[in-house]
Amino acid sequence: MYLIINEVSLPFLTKEKCISELKQFFKLIHLADYEGIGFNRADEPLGNWNSLHYADEFIFSEWISNLDSDSSKLVKNVLSKVDCPVAFIEDNTRDTLGELIFSLSYNRDIEVASLGVAATIGSHAISFPSQEYWLQNPIPIIKNWDSYNEWKEDLINVPNIFSLDHLETYIAEITNARKTNKAYLSSLNIKDNHDFPNLIFCKNVLKNFSSSVVSINDFAKIQDVLKKLNGAILTSNNLDDLKLGLDLSISGESKTTMERAKYARQREFEHPDLGKVIFEQHVKNFEGGKRMHILADFTCKKISIGYFGSHLPTVNHHS
Repeated sequence: MYLIINEVSLPFLTKEKCISELKQFFKLIHLADYEGIGFNRADEPLGNWNSLHYADEFIFSEWISNLDSDSSKLVKNVLSKVDCPVAFIEDNTRDTLGELIFSLSYNRDIEVASLGVAATIGSHAISFPSQEYWLQNPIPIIKNWDSYNEWKEDLINVPNIFSLDHLETYIAEITNARKTNKAYLSSLNIKDNHDFPNLIFCKNVLKNFSSSVVSINDFAKIQDVLKKLNGAILTSNNLDDLKLGLDLSISGESKTTMERAKYARQREFEHPDLGKVIFEQHVKNFEGGKRMHILADFTCKKISIGYFGSHLPTVNHHS
C-alpha cells in the first residue's frame, strides 16, 4: 500500500508544463492518501512536497496563491498530512540493490534507481507527468548486474501510476486484495492448517490477523515468515539452529524488560495446550516496527504464534 516516488520524473521540462499538470498530480496524491495508500522515497530524502524542484523558474508559493480556493485547500492538505519516508527494505535486500544498476529501457543513460526499488519490493511507482518517458504503465527498465565478471541484464516492467484512471485501477486491486487476504487469514485454525501443519496459532494472534493491524504489505511478509517457520522447525534442535536456518531476524527481549512484571505480562498469551505462556522470541522482519511473537517446541517440532502487531512496550520504549 505504498507507492514509490519516481524522483527522476522531476523536473518538468518547462515552467508552463509544470503549472498545467501539477494540480492534477496533487489530486492523485490526495485521493491515494484518502484511500490509505502511502508514499515512499527509494533512498535519499526528496524533501517536503513544497520544496521539490518542479521546474526551472517555478515558485511553489506563487503557484498555490494562484490556485482556486478548493485546489489550494487540497494542496495544503497534502502538504500538512502526507509524508514520504524512505521505504522499508530489509538489509539483505538493500545490500543486493546496491549491486544493481537500473536504467530506462528507452534511454539507458537515465538511471532509475527508484523504479528498481519498486520492482524489487513488488510496489508500484508514481511518476510526475513531466515527459513521455513517465506517461506509461508499465515503464520498461533494464536491470544490470555483474555475475562473475560477466555483465548481465534483464528487462523489467514496473507498474506506474501517472493518471487518475491508473490510480483508480490500483485502488480497486487493493480493495480486492484486502478482501482476499482477510478471508485467507480468517480461515486459519488453531491447529491442523494445510499450509502450515507445524504451526499452532493462538486465539490472540488469529484475532490480530483479522484486525486492521494487518496491511497488504504485511500480508505477503506474514505468509513468507509463516512458511519459513513451518519448514525450519523440522530441522532445528534449538533456537540457534532455527535462526541459522532462516533468513529472518529473531531475538528475545532485554533482561531489564523481562524483569519488569508488567512488560513480561504483555508478552503472555493463551496457548491452546499450555495455558498462559510468555512468548518472548519475536520475528522483526516487518515494516513499521511490527513484530510476530513466537514460541518454539523443538521436541514436538512445532512453533506457536502468539501475537502479531505493533512493537510491544519495553523499558526503553513505552506505548
